Amino acid sequence: MDLSVIIVCYRGWEKLSKCLEALESFSITDFSMEVIVVDNNSDDGRVDEFEKKFSRIRFIRSSINGGYAYGCNLGAGHAAGDVLMILNPDTVANEKAVGHMLRKIREHEEPAIVSCSQASEDGKESRAYGRFPSLSPRNLNKAKEEGTVINPDWVSGSLMMMRKETFSRLDGFDEDFWMYYEDVDICRRLRNRNGMILFFKDIGILHCHGGSSRIDLRTESITKAEVQKSRHLYIHKHFTGLDRILFQSIVVADNLVTGIISGLAGLVFFFIPKLLVRLYILIRLTGYYAGSLYRCSWRSTRSVRGK
Repeated sequence: MDLSVIIVCYRGWEKLSKCLEALESFSITDFSMEVIVVDNNSDDGRVDEFEKKFSRIRFIRSSINGGYAYGCNLGAGHAAGDVLMILNPDTVANEKAVGHMLRKIREHEEPAIVSCSQASEDGKESRAYGRFPSLSPRNLNKAKEEGTVINPDWVSGSLMMMRKETFSRLDGFDEDFWMYYEDVDICRRLRNRNGMILFFKDIGILHCHGGSSRIDLRTESITKAEVQKSRHLYIHKHFTGLDRILFQSIVVADNLVTGIISGLAGLVFFFIPKLLVRLYILIRLTGYYAGSLYRCSWRSTRSVRGK
């Protein structure tokens, strides 16, 4: 088997359906491919329906919602392909882009992670790559963005391709991360081993953001709070000494100051969903900081290792 596509889903069924329909439309003349969908304990009875509709696709049911890293690792453990492609369920991939990235992975003998451009239905391109978090503000060197291939520090886990051997040597995604920053972390660990990160600007896929993370206000507040929790965890893992203390302090102060301001707006204008969700995020982050002090850990309690 050449390629295993791994998709982690939590209740984003409408967008997942479009994602799987696109993958099933591949002619598969240049490479062999399997598709594995990990249901992160959606617990809504829809998996049976999708197994019948997409009979050629393998569905794995997780007994817990252990997060994105956990789900990807679970899928990778069942993969038969020499190369893995981690793919979000709210994407629509095309055979040209997938085949191009697969060829590039095969061309590089050294470990590499590759990705490509991602745009919404209205053509707006998302920033699916970037620099590692740093205390000093840095932007991608514009000179390095010339041409069709760039070498960023990290690429988004919404689409990430690498050899299964590379994934195994890195011990997969770090399951301390429940959601977000697991992609930045694995790219950082690959970079530490002198691996390559390649991003192809001349090919792309469709990415309609928020398939599982914005299905309702509660879910949106959870996922947006998890962004900051994972940011703290990343800083803890990859910074040391005074730099770690300073960076953590800056992020805490920024979250609380901006959170209080926007949270108060949500309290007053509770009838506006976009503001109300800010109040929910503030409550979740305040509880997280209190719990982190008590547990002496930056892990989210949603992580399989965060209890």
